[in-house]
Amino acid sequence: MILQKNRTGYDLRKFFFTNRVVNMWNSLPDSVVHAESTDVFKKRLDKFWSNQEMIYHGEIQGTGSRSVIN
Repeated sequence: MILQKNRTGYDLRKFFFTNRVVNMWNSLPDSVVHAESTDVFKKRLDKFWSNQEMIYHGEIQGTGSRSVIN
């Protein structure tokens, strides 16, 4: 499931949690997103993130994309 950001006319809404996590969610592989349970999701997310270089510049940016399958 791909999420899309809503366009906002105000800076305040731009920094809401829901807008900040869209890029990170969209960078996750389908195997993580479509996990059967919360526990499976957390395990797959930990495994995926253990292989990623995380960069923080005002927001966290993963280096993976949905085309990458671990």
